[in-house]
Amino acid sequence: MRKFYFFLLLLTVIFTAGFLYRYVNLKQPQEKVYVAVEGEGKIIAFDAATRRIVSSIDLSVEHRGGRMMFAPHNIQVAPDMKSVWVTANASKHQDHSSLIPNARAHGEVEKGGEEPDEVIIIDPLKDQIIKRIPIAVGIHLAHVVLTPDSSLAYVTAQHEGMLYGIDTKTFEVVDRIHLLSEGEPHGIRLAPSGTVAYIAFLKGKIMGTFKLKDAGFDGVNLSGSVVQTGVTPDGRFVVASIYDSKQLALFDAQRIQTSELWLINLPATSRGPIQMYPTPDSRYMYLADQGYYFNQPIGEWVYKIDLEKGIVVKEIKAGQGPHGVVVSSDGKLVYVTNLLSGDVSIIDAATDEEIGRVKVGQEPNGISVWRNQ
Repeated sequence: MRKFYFFLLLLTVIFTAGFLYRYVNLKQPQEKVYVAVEGEGKIIAFDAATRRIVSSIDLSVEHRGGRMMFAPHNIQVAPDMKSVWVTANASKHQDHSSLIPNARAHGEVEKGGEEPDEVIIIDPLKDQIIKRIPIAVGIHLAHVVLTPDSSLAYVTAQHEGMLYGIDTKTFEVVDRIHLLSEGEPHGIRLAPSGTVAYIAFLKGKIMGTFKLKDAGFDGVNLSGSVVQTGVTPDGRFVVASIYDSKQLALFDAQRIQTSELWLINLPATSRGPIQMYPTPDSRYMYLADQGYYFNQPIGEWVYKIDLEKGIVVKEIKAGQGPHGVVVSSDGKLVYVTNLLSGDVSIIDAATDEEIGRVKVGQEPNGISVWRNQ
């Protein structure tokens, strides 16, 4: 009889847990857009359908009688949609009220904070922090990507010139890879296979190809600071934004070292390209033209680039200082963070026109999309 009651209790627990999990999922929007609001030390999530902000996640911690601010630079939803990864850099100032971040580091000289910069992981169902991983002091954690199976995360440490590998189950740092000395690795994307990382080196002015399994590295010299890389979903094309010369470098992914390099000149309106994101069909790339850094004028355009033709086919007006870009999974919408106007532009990919904005806060940077499964 005791076995029967135990079995009945076990079934009840399993059923209740399953019901609660489904209930939490049903309460979630179908799609959420996560934004790293660097200037305010928080993560904002808004419902893609209603454009209503549903979560504001403070990344600060108690510190010496006050609060230590962590400024989120980049954010990435895991491919399995079970976690959200953030690179967060510690403030160098601390008091009892507010803290000033020192996170901007696109080649500009900055000192680190008092505490280690961290990788922060968020549960997207609860929008709560589930883990903080201290890495090192003053290294400026730039971008984070995850392998297609969501088993490993890779993070660039710009000031340290390192690439960190993190096990997503144990949250342990399992790899420390030294890249170019003083090359300042910043943006990073993985090939669809998950075996190759394409890394942008700001100071080194190089687009690097790093083979994750055997640690093989090759680099292509470019004409200026390389901010971010991109790769199409079919793995055919790799791109890199060149800030100084206002160009997009385009490579054949299978023959990066030997194939002819295409340099796509941006329009006269360009002030300095930053991040980009491909469409699901691998045909186009949306590129944010921010400017502003290194005493450049402030940009306000997003460029749609035809990768087959190697040309800009559309100039789309956005906010002040377009920075981060992501395309919805169905390819219908493009989301762009505007660093200086403190909002996210929503672009209709069918008409290539801005159809709305969401105010998110001071200096929004990285951006990523989560889908309810």
